[in-house]
Amino acid sequence: MSEGESKFGFKDMEKALETLKLLESHDMQYRKLTVRGLLGRAKRVLSLTKASEKVKNINDAIGVFAKWLEENGGDASNKNAKTDSEDKVQTVPGLGFKDKAAAEATLRVLAERDPDYQRLAIKGLIGSSKRVLSGTKNEDKIKDINEGVQVLEKFLEQFEAENRSKDNRAYLAHAVIAKLPEPKDELAAEFLAAYGGAKANGNYKHLRTMNPKDDTTSWDIIRNRQIAKLLDQVKAADDKLFDADTQAPSELHLSLIHWAYSPQPQKVKSYVEKLGKKTPEKRKLESASSSSDNDDDDDDAADDDDKSSSDEEEVPKKKRKEE
Repeated sequence: MSEGESKFGFKDMEKALETLKLLESHDMQYRKLTVRGLLGRAKRVLSLTKASEKVKNINDAIGVFAKWLEENGGDASNKNAKTDSEDKVQTVPGLGFKDKAAAEATLRVLAERDPDYQRLAIKGLIGSSKRVLSGTKNEDKIKDINEGVQVLEKFLEQFEAENRSKDNRAYLAHAVIAKLPEPKDELAAEFLAAYGGAKANGNYKHLRTMNPKDDTTSWDIIRNRQIAKLLDQVKAADDKLFDADTQAPSELHLSLIHWAYSPQPQKVKSYVEKLGKKTPEKRKLESASSSSDNDDDDDDAADDDDKSSSDEEEVPKKKRKEE
């Protein structure tokens, strides 16, 4: 059945919202599989589409589906992501569109967060507002919501015009970072413990509603601040990021990696793959063992020297016996 004939679709935001509404009668696993399938088809259609209006409409639908998946424990980019309720990502509090004040408060809450998340959250709110408006008759409420939406749409227009997505700092997988030397910086160590801990369990989206023990600022914002500082240092020092001989990350680069970011993630992953599956602790033990082996070799060499000296002393004795 083609997209045009199907009750589910992705031609624009309204169709996407209608699709989600229709899917509510199905079980969650079916809903997630259907939404992922629609996302895949939408992206394929998008790659073949040149009409700017159609591209915009499909992108709006993609934003609605991606937001829904994220809020319901499924990652649009990972079909193997956990789908049970235990891994459901909490919504960042304080987001709304009921009036101009609520929309402006939303932009303050989203400030300093990952640009891709800002875009996704705003598109999701705009989509939700249209659903609310379709069932609202109160003129004052409609006026307030429209004013709030105008604030969000203006932000989104400026976001796209400035291409702020280029400043998004994609997360390195915690499993990759865990195979490299541990951070000396206490805050970075606490961040990694949170990222790989029981709550986040390697899912960076949980970090938006988690914060350090002595701070009310969420980890995603703290991470972006730390990365910005380190990138300035990398630029000032003209750091090469990798050692020319060993291909190991430089100290500054390793500091960035401890905040789950690298300007060259594939090269970092390749380096980690070469290290094998050994943990940092095992590598330290092997290093200590290697050092111990070298000491033993020195002792063996000393023993050989002693034996050689002893043999030379015994030769005359043997000769006297033969005589």
